Amino acid sequence: MSALEIDALPVGVLRVDEGGRIRAANDWFRRWADEEVVGRPLCDVLVPVPDFLDGIDLSTMMASARDPERAVLAVRSEEPAGAVLTVMEASDRYASGRRLRRMHSLADRTKSRLQLIMDASIAFAAATDEGHLSALLAATAAQAYRAEESLVMLRGDDGVLRRTAGTNPFPDVFPQQWIAKMTRDLRHVVKVSGQEEAAAVSHDLADAMRTAGVDALIAAPLHLEGVSLGLFACFFHHPRGFDDEATPLAEALAGQASQKLETVRLQRRLEHAAMHDEITDLPNRRSLDELEALRDLSHAAVIFIDLDGFKAVNDRLGHDLGDAVLCEVARRLQAHVRESDVVARYGGDEFVVVCDTDPAGAVEIAERLRHAIEEEYGFLTESLPIGASIGIAHAGELPHAVGVDRLIRLADQAMYRAKGRGGNQVALAG
Repeated sequence: MSALEIDALPVGVLRVDEGGRIRAANDWFRRWADEEVVGRPLCDVLVPVPDFLDGIDLSTMMASARDPERAVLAVRSEEPAGAVLTVMEASDRYASGRRLRRMHSLADRTKSRLQLIMDASIAFAAATDEGHLSALLAATAAQAYRAEESLVMLRGDDGVLRRTAGTNPFPDVFPQQWIAKMTRDLRHVVKVSGQEEAAAVSHDLADAMRTAGVDALIAAPLHLEGVSLGLFACFFHHPRGFDDEATPLAEALAGQASQKLETVRLQRRLEHAAMHDEITDLPNRRSLDELEALRDLSHAAVIFIDLDGFKAVNDRLGHDLGDAVLCEVARRLQAHVRESDVVARYGGDEFVVVCDTDPAGAVEIAERLRHAIEEEYGFLTESLPIGASIGIAHAGELPHAVGVDRLIRLADQAMYRAKGRGGNQVALAG
């Protein structure tokens, strides 16, 4: 076929040598390329798109090296001194194929993220405390976004935001304030990609990201019914953009974690209420029943305390001031024992202290507590003094091993002897 006939073809024809350099091109291809191509390596003009056609035909999709939105279908015929490529316009097909691949890719990502959310729901359901839940959330978030670092911060009962899992790549001082403000004021996922977006949120945040080498972050507040519970965040030390599903995924994880966190906290409050006195917040009688399984009582002393003068306060001033007396007594008892000692409200105006000491040490502690209890109460008149009748039982003084319940009964009997002798004194069991 003559050069004139080749130039008249409605397709492109290229001849390349053994080294892959273009030796000739017809008019169609020169117009399509819109540049001089003869003498240039083929790879500088057309770039193969691997696996684009997935083996449907013998053609190869090749994109323009200068304009990646344009492409041709190429059929290669080998010759002794190189090859001849016949190409035809395929930009529309290429664009359609890319859109289809993006849709498939998005569908695959959506499927993976839905599976991740379901797996997270199962994992969160198994969490038994806030630390376990925080660790699961940090790991799940890092996996979901393929982040180098992740962080979970929860707001405690005191309102303070604390790190409970993961790592914070920023300095301790900032952006702690920004994070705390975000969890209070914002109810939406924050996505930051690059310094420009960071500066639009906060110049301090941009500075912190630059210092820590963080290129992008995504943070989601944890909140339930308008109450701020904390947040989780993922950090990226490489340029990172976020697709349209990044926010819904973060919201789904945050919602699941918030629901479980509320459940964990409710369970903790119920367990605390079951084991603690409602008025003084001291351990209650049920806590004492379980104490035997938690510690060795073979050398323990039980100090049983009954308040003197408490009934008069209740009768004359009412139960509110009576409760105030109980709370103040609880505070004084806790202030005058060791950290290892257990102070409990046994019921009514009775308290129990369990301590690991010898009999002489138990008497010393009991006297210290008696003096602390009889000190003045600023909200009571002098005509209503408060004292304490105290009984002590020591496990080492008994001929055989006994449980905490038996020690309490013996100490209670000793307390009644102290009260029968006029009260405001200490008596030993036996």
